[in-house]
Amino acid sequence: MASDLIDDTEEPSSPACLAHEADDAYMGFATREEVAAFLAGLDTADADSIRKMLPRIRDHVLHKELINKIKDLEG
Repeated sequence: MASDLIDDTEEPSSPACLAHEADDAYMGFATREEVAAFLAGLDTADADSIRKMLPRIRDHVLHKELINKIKDLEG
């Protein structure tokens, strides 16, 4: 029996297992500071600039609100 090959530690076996613990910026999302700066200028933002930011928004509620903002801008 190869029971000595089984590792019962609770450590993840690969970096992908730690993805949920990674910083947003490391995962390609905007940091809180970037989101705050973007939202501060949202009143003057056009649909294209919002569309460029969408893939970097991790928050599902904010993502949906920004999609609705694009729809409003494009009428």
